[in-house]
Amino acid sequence: MAKSEDQRLIATRSESLEAALELLQEEGVLAVTHAAISAKTGISRSTLYRHWPRLDELRNAAFARAASTPRNLPRTNGPLKTDLIWILGHLMMALNETPWGYVAPQIIAAASTDEQARALLSNWIKDRSADVEEVFNAAKVRGEINEDLDVSQLIEMVIAGPYFRKFIAGLPLDHDWLDAHADLICNATKALAKGAL
Repeated sequence: MAKSEDQRLIATRSESLEAALELLQEEGVLAVTHAAISAKTGISRSTLYRHWPRLDELRNAAFARAASTPRNLPRTNGPLKTDLIWILGHLMMALNETPWGYVAPQIIAAASTDEQARALLSNWIKDRSADVEEVFNAAKVRGEINEDLDVSQLIEMVIAGPYFRKFIAGLPLDHDWLDAHADLICNATKALAKGAL
């Protein structure tokens, strides 16, 4: 019979990661240290070092916690614009209203030098790309777009657009943007189908 993990260890890890996530949101990645989490939680530094011997492991565990927001299966009953608004709306909400919106730029920055952060980000992108691909595949099945249309660039537009707007351009993600971005993707889809792009 497999031995279950000690509930105290689970609680300690959870409390530590919640504190790390708060520090990430409030002060940024450099504020996440064993000492800072110990001060915030009262958990000894030696206990924290037992769980995460290296600082990058601790930070990446906090990144993973932020990235583990519940996924909603994409709505795929059409039409394409409605489905795009639904999936983009969920991404917009995640960036505007959850810890992911504060932590994502830090994970992106860390991914440039840290393989664990890169793997975490790659897995997140892979999952979201699959969700968006489902939306386009459903549109193919409904006959809204050609079966043989390569939608890989459209998937990138759906996912990258909100990140660029919020984190690079510093512009708001709101319902006006949401509607305009869905229109842009629908128009790009039509242009690709005609060979105009």
